[in-house]
Amino acid sequence: MKNINEVSEHISILYVEDTISAQREFSDILSIFVDEVNVASNGEEGLQMYKELSPDIIITDIQMPVMNGLDMIKEIRSEDTDTPIIITSAFNDNSYLFDAIELGIEHYLLKPIIVDKLEERLDTIIRAIMQKRELKSYQDFLEEKIQKEMILREEKESLLLQQNKSSEIGHMVGVIAHQWKQPLNYLNMLIEDIGLEYEYQPLSKEYINDFIKKGTSKVEFLTTTMDNFLNFYKSENTSKTFLVSHVVNEIISFLNIPYKALGISIIVEVQNDFKISGIENEFQQVVLNLITNAKEAFDGLNKADSQIVIKIDSMDNIGSIQILDNATGFDTSKIDKIFDLEYTTKQDGNGIGLYLVNKVITQRFNGSIEALNLNNGACFKITLNIGKNND
Repeated sequence: MKNINEVSEHISILYVEDTISAQREFSDILSIFVDEVNVASNGEEGLQMYKELSPDIIITDIQMPVMNGLDMIKEIRSEDTDTPIIITSAFNDNSYLFDAIELGIEHYLLKPIIVDKLEERLDTIIRAIMQKRELKSYQDFLEEKIQKEMILREEKESLLLQQNKSSEIGHMVGVIAHQWKQPLNYLNMLIEDIGLEYEYQPLSKEYINDFIKKGTSKVEFLTTTMDNFLNFYKSENTSKTFLVSHVVNEIISFLNIPYKALGISIIVEVQNDFKISGIENEFQQVVLNLITNAKEAFDGLNKADSQIVIKIDSMDNIGSIQILDNATGFDTSKIDKIFDLEYTTKQDGNGIGLYLVNKVITQRFNGSIEALNLNNGACFKITLNIGKNND
């Protein structure tokens, strides 16, 4: 990162004057006050040198051959309103003065030029140039610092996203393990049963057909569960239009059995379904995070009628998804911080999930999400502008 103190003190002047003697004498004087003096003999030559050299200050006569000073200034001011310009002239003509003022001239000096007045004008201009350079250097420094902080934040958020996804995968693996346990036990019983059947009596065709049917059914269930899991976590970067209810029901198909075993029922109420555009996998992560958060609200409560209700509705191009639970609700004193990075109320939590949920909804889907207490429980409400997606 550049040092904000590294500001160039080099000052250059373009001096435009058609009189040779004045060029020599005045350029020597100017060299006392600045680092570089370039001389042009008329407005056309001065304009060309201005374009090539980009001087810090321009000092020009008015009456010159080929192109006069005012015409040269007009050309310069058509693109550059910042470079300070001093006019020198032997004529005290108000029309020149008014034209010069309209062109944004810094100073107007009458010939013969008094060196003290010139020094005073140059000192004022040079101090303004240096202040502008210092301000520009500081602005560049801040922009570079902000850019670096943004890159670091993006890298941190990317890492947090991966950590959160790993946590989700761990949770879903636990869900799948629970779903597989019953069909695997059933397959084990079928295998044991065929052994006993073979030992005590001949195996009939009907028995074998029934065995194949039951076994195949359970294997298909296991395969479907794993395929759905792999599809759920596949990398997806393509935006598309999809039904909200489809995403919700796909997630519920994973969670229904294990959540029911925990005494938690999941209810989906679709009033008016709607479509949204974006990366479906990202929206899946949002819904899963919010359902998981609702499930964790029941931890340690031993509540008999635990419920998670998902409401889907739309009206006038506005879609809403509410995920409600009937646990204890949010702590009202901390509800405003719930989407902050690394804020968590859980002993082993990391505060990543809800922060990312808010980020995805607001930045990826241009929506909003709020947390509120509703009907003696907590509610996450997502609001989306669905526009023409529902057509």
